[in-house]
Amino acid sequence: MAEVMVEVLPAGTAQLKLGLLNAQALQMNKLDLITRFTNKNLPQEIVTRLEWLWEETKVVAGEVIQIGKIILMKIWEWVERNPNMVIGMAIGGAIGALTSLVPFIGPFLAPIATALGIVIGGLAGHRVDKKSDGQILGDGKMAIAEDVITMAKEFFKLLAAIFLGLKEYFTA
Repeated sequence: MAEVMVEVLPAGTAQLKLGLLNAQALQMNKLDLITRFTNKNLPQEIVTRLEWLWEETKVVAGEVIQIGKIILMKIWEWVERNPNMVIGMAIGGAIGALTSLVPFIGPFLAPIATALGIVIGGLAGHRVDKKSDGQILGDGKMAIAEDVITMAKEFFKLLAAIFLGLKEYFTA
């Protein structure tokens, strides 16, 4: 199984990286970002859920950090690196939407089918992305768990390193 380890950045480096990310986030345009997600065929349910992050902020060391915008910026970078994953998620979302059309039980099954379809489609797309990058694919149940871990690890790696560095700085 893939080992999940995140480096801890030195406090000064973590503060600098967070400051740079915050400056980039302040320059982002909400409509532009939502349009990008929509044009990548990300399911509308996900785009809508991502939109609420836009206004989220946190105060770190007396400075207001646009944490929601930073997360959205990192999600966008991740989507750009994993195009087949996004297609898989879109197909999963479409399956959920079609499930809602089934008479009587469709409306009850649709949320479950959508969630499962998006996760399974995203994983399948991630595996296609890995294969196209020349990475070796595992097989069996553990390979799926490894893919989930590598997807999450890749996405949260930088943010985790920054926040762990800041934690070390402020708790020292």
